[in-house]
Amino acid sequence: MCHRYKAQLRKQLARLVTIYTNMTSQLLTQNREVQQRFNNLSKDTDELQKCYEVTEERSFFRDSDKCQRLKKKNNLKTSPYVYFKTWNQSRSDCRQKGADLLIINSKEEQVSQFTRYMWIGLTDVTNEGSWKWVDGTAILFFSSYWSSKEPNGGKGENCGDIKNFNAEKSWNDESCSLPSCGSLWVCLFTHW
Repeated sequence: MCHRYKAQLRKQLARLVTIYTNMTSQLLTQNREVQQRFNNLSKDTDELQKCYEVTEERSFFRDSDKCQRLKKKNNLKTSPYVYFKTWNQSRSDCRQKGADLLIINSKEEQVSQFTRYMWIGLTDVTNEGSWKWVDGTAILFFSSYWSSKEPNGGKGENCGDIKNFNAEKSWNDESCSLPSCGSLWVCLFTHW
């Protein structure tokens, strides 16, 4: 009888160990899924925060009253905008938001509808005369939108901007270290 009782206890123990193992496995799987959801939500929250900050900046520039007040406060006479950034500062601003300066790949993307000087993600700083986008893609001159007689490389002009914004061919090469007066910059988010 004692032998039979021990056998039953072993069976019950084995069954309980199996149940425990299965439940532990299920809980670990659920825990991994919850952790993955949490990570995804955290990433989404970060991206939404970056979008919010970009929207806030854009709204700030559109709010001419605020700009005018800051302009007067800081005694700025040349432009309604308070922020003056070089190409590198503009790119750094975009990268802090998880983006980069605007890349134009087609006529449809050509931004001639903008009505301000604007930095774009174009540079030949690595190799003079070899213009590339910030993602490393070389531009094709036959499909580019350089203004007449541009790029001219004058005065160490190694960064691209939109200067002749009323024309389809509006690109210009400019000094990367020149804080462009009233210039905007457009950040391109590539990971939506």
